[in-house]
Amino acid sequence: MSILIFLQSLFVSQQPTLNVGDRVNHVRGGAIRRTDGYVVAQTASGVLVEWPRGGSSLLPTAELSQIG
Repeated sequence: MSILIFLQSLFVSQQPTLNVGDRVNHVRGGAIRRTDGYVVAQTASGVLVEWPRGGSSLLPTAELSQIG
C-alpha cells in the first residue's frame, strides 16, 4: 500500500506558496513573458504581481517561477 501512495505522490502537483515581496518571473509555454516582478498578494484566484515596467497582473501560481 505504501508503494501506491508513494507513486501517487510523484504525480500530484502542489502549487507553490509565494510570500509577499518574493521576486518572480512570468513563464508561459516555456518562454519568459515578464521578468523581475514582486509578489504583492496571493489569493485563491491567483497571485497579484507588480512589475517594474507595466503595472500589475493577477496570474495563476503555476505560471510564476521564483527568483533566487
